[in-house]
Amino acid sequence: MDPGFDRWLTIGFERRVLVVVRTMTTLNRLLDVLTLFGGDHRVQTVFTFDRERPAILGAGVPGLLERLGAAVIPWRQAITTEFDLAIAASENDDLHLLRAPVVLLPHGIGHQKYYPGSSVVAGLNPQRLVHEGRVVPALIAVAHAEQRDQLHAASPEAAERAEVVGDPCLDRLVAGAHRAAEYRTALAGRGKRLVTIASTWGPSSVLGQHPDLPLRLVAELPVDTTAVCTILHPGIAAAHSSWQLDAWLAEAKKAGLLVIPSETGWQTAITASSCVIGDESSVSLYAAALDLPLLMAGSPSPATVPGSPAAMLAARATPLAADRPLAAQIDDAIDRHVPGSYEPVAKQAVAVPGQSAELLRAACYRLMNLPEPSTPAEFTSYPVNPAARTEPVAFLAGIREHGNTDVLVRLPATEVPQRLHHLHVLAHHTRASLRELSAAAIVFTDDAELDFADWAPVVLKQWPDAQFAALRLEDRCLAADRSGRHYELTPASRQVDPLAAVSMLYLGRSELDFGRQRVSCSDSSSLMYSFVRGCPSRHASQISRPHAVRADSS
Repeated sequence: MDPGFDRWLTIGFERRVLVVVRTMTTLNRLLDVLTLFGGDHRVQTVFTFDRERPAILGAGVPGLLERLGAAVIPWRQAITTEFDLAIAASENDDLHLLRAPVVLLPHGIGHQKYYPGSSVVAGLNPQRLVHEGRVVPALIAVAHAEQRDQLHAASPEAAERAEVVGDPCLDRLVAGAHRAAEYRTALAGRGKRLVTIASTWGPSSVLGQHPDLPLRLVAELPVDTTAVCTILHPGIAAAHSSWQLDAWLAEAKKAGLLVIPSETGWQTAITASSCVIGDESSVSLYAAALDLPLLMAGSPSPATVPGSPAAMLAARATPLAADRPLAAQIDDAIDRHVPGSYEPVAKQAVAVPGQSAELLRAACYRLMNLPEPSTPAEFTSYPVNPAARTEPVAFLAGIREHGNTDVLVRLPATEVPQRLHHLHVLAHHTRASLRELSAAAIVFTDDAELDFADWAPVVLKQWPDAQFAALRLEDRCLAADRSGRHYELTPASRQVDPLAAVSMLYLGRSELDFGRQRVSCSDSSSLMYSFVRGCPSRHASQISRPHAVRADSS
């Protein structure tokens, strides 16, 4: 770099580290490793990527580096500048041109895939690891000794540089496992389950095999007990464009699907998941290593290395039957999950769990010829996901029979057929579509600032098929019917959406199960409601103390 630039510096660092970025996936991996240098003022980190020879799936890298506020230099400058260390997560850049010892990491959990249309294992390309008889990386990081054997079969001379250092991402995930409930609340809401679709790219992936699965899931899973999110490999948007992907997912997003940004947050979504629907990918392996219930929805991929942990997981996990209702399969996956069932796969993928920070930091500082910091080397947990959860703007509500019990179920108002009795629509008065509002039995708002007494008759006149207007507040719901009668509905449990009580009014039912709560009322005029906390609907047998709900005539 320009020597004249040094006189503008504030902190007198001693070592320069170059981070070579090729794709969003590699950048995700590298950011985990860079936390090892975070508090060391002796180390200055600089990023680069090759604009002239970009990766096929490299879209999004410049934008993400800009959002990170990282120091980025052009590739041509990077290869003419001396650095004390270079870190990369792909061998496909011209790493032999760098003037620094290179640490090469895998960009997933080990080496599970062939490059498309070839028999070369991704990350272990001998033609890239060795240049003119010289092994390019000073250190090739692997997660398991068997991966070193893989490398030896491809390039014996390169295998001499391999070191087993574990998996930084897995260790960070494990460091945050105790925060699963916190992550889940941030993504799904308190008391809800989180079902996650984790799709890699390509025709064998979850999305490649079942492009309608996100919409089907949000349409078939009750919104009051379950949230759905997707983790999509950045290569999907890189190949099709982010705009196209958003267009394909628009209806599912409107119905409540949460799409996790590819650059951040997928780690906490996996940790928070109650069930993961995956394919032959690293994310599915991470879910298995965290001992989560797992369903496989991708097809066998010709790119998966036979005998690899990804192949082992695909053979062991329960397949999702896309031609059957989804909710029961997810319930079974959660209820029948046997803790430790994926332990053999996890051990085959990562040999030294919990040791990656110590081993990798020691190797990097050795190559920089710099004493390690005195503080312990450790990977911290990921921060809470900044992605905001969404809620449908229109619901389909109805009754589903469960044995001898009637259950009040609410689903997003989609075109997916529903097997419910007494179906009725609840629609938000400004965010729902005209079609949804025209069909609504209940029109609702969340605007606590409006005058409900004035608003309700106007809304009921505007939508003549609606039977109730409702204002949902944080802990209660106000409702008005066409006769001019007003109601204030206050659930005993704050985990119950007060808007559900308006469906009880509409149905004229004295007792129903709702989500994991029991809802009871003596009749639709006195409106005495009570709720049972903390037991699944099929086992609800007790009623907590009644909460009177005032019914006023206007």
